[in-house]
Amino acid sequence: MSTKKKNPLLATQREKAGSETFEKYSYQYHWALYRVLNNHIKTDEYAVFIELHEDVVISDSLDSSKAKFEFNQVKTTKGKLTTYQLVHKKKNNKCVLGKLISSGFEKPFKDKISELNLVALNDFSLDLKKKGLKLNKITLDDLSNTQFKELENAIKREMDISALPSNIQFIVPELSERNFQNDVIASIAKLVSNLFPNSHSSPVEIYRLLIDEVNRKGKVTYDYTKWDDLLSKKALTSITVTEVINAFTSIKDENKVEIEFYSICSELGLNSIKSKLLKRSFNRYRTKRISNSSTLQIDTTNFITQQIQINLDKEIDVLETLIENVKNHIPKKLLRQFNNETEIKSAIICEYIMMS
Repeated sequence: MSTKKKNPLLATQREKAGSETFEKYSYQYHWALYRVLNNHIKTDEYAVFIELHEDVVISDSLDSSKAKFEFNQVKTTKGKLTTYQLVHKKKNNKCVLGKLISSGFEKPFKDKISELNLVALNDFSLDLKKKGLKLNKITLDDLSNTQFKELENAIKREMDISALPSNIQFIVPELSERNFQNDVIASIAKLVSNLFPNSHSSPVEIYRLLIDEVNRKGKVTYDYTKWDDLLSKKALTSITVTEVINAFTSIKDENKVEIEFYSICSELGLNSIKSKLLKRSFNRYRTKRISNSSTLQIDTTNFITQQIQINLDKEIDVLETLIENVKNHIPKKLLRQFNNETEIKSAIICEYIMMS
């Protein structure tokens, strides 16, 4: 029996009051959901934590040994955040930027933090190297030398630190202030449309379940020594997002899929036994295609559908020839996931049916 992996984010948390008054942070919670939804189709796996060391922490893996973490402090302050507000105005002897840095400063997981992001709803008033630019992501390299030195010197005075962490970024979110619920629902509709063209879904129901999950996990104030427990109790994961989307999306009428599959079997001249064996493989691939948002699955779907379309454009009208042509062009890195010819054939048939 394998032992549970240790939680790489285990450390005394800076504060937990936000978790207990989550209604005050509705925008923050919605931004966290919006942030991961807009990257769901590109990302293999992820977990998002609310009120864990920072307002929003995003892990780029569900494997604790591989995970890198993006720390986000979300500000809904009226008006642009000025240099004074960032480093000179203090609360509990900490300025806004100092508070962000301290969330990972001298923590056991500091080397696992890929980004320290200050997210400001109403933009920043920062002096940039190139005048006139309007950026929604500002790195330290984008700042003028004078601006950079003012921020760095202020932080040096406040903290025992030799330089500003290079992974600091200033982010202006796309999520609007007044219509953020509708924006999240729209992002869900767009995501489902991209994942499953011509499908029917319920974006509002998907939104309700996901935001309820985020709110519920955000209220948890306990610490967990084990990573699996932290994921289960405190995180919204890519697995949950995929499951919820699939539960409220009608990808294609099951009866139509059955009819098309057996019509193809007939065209290929397969008898009952061979059709049944192919159907088992077909069902396994289709289930994986629906439930898996990994890069490998996305690449497989995209490549096979592109090859099918290429053959259709060439007016290949014999299905067996089309399947053989597509199979012969599949690269080795995609072929490795299949154990035999039947699995390859079932994948091509599945993608062919889903295209129609």
